[in-house]
Amino acid sequence: MSQSINELSEWLESHKGETLLIKKGELATGLQQVFDIDEVTLQLEHITVVSNEKSIDDYMPSQELVLHGNGSIQSPEGEKPLPQNAYEIPLYGEVNTTNEKDCLKVETEKAVYDIHLH
Repeated sequence: MSQSINELSEWLESHKGETLLIKKGELATGLQQVFDIDEVTLQLEHITVVSNEKSIDDYMPSQELVLHGNGSIQSPEGEKPLPQNAYEIPLYGEVNTTNEKDCLKVETEKAVYDIHLH
């Protein structure tokens, strides 16, 4: 696991039992412009790291973090329950993290995540 993924895992582990607000912005292919922003609230119970060692294309990340807990996602129709009480963060390509006071910013090749204590 890379240093950034370790930092992300450790930060999340240190906030088990707390409520997180996760804002995810998809990155336009080949551009650094954010579109399609999702907002999730999650009571973090635990995390798992899933390795997809047999990933041979860009459709499956080599690793992903799965955040387990009760939560909801904001949609145009209003607030909806989080499917299967889990939120996945696919770790495509190089992963960079920036740790701020009560927030961790995570950047992958395909998305930007701002994870705040709520």
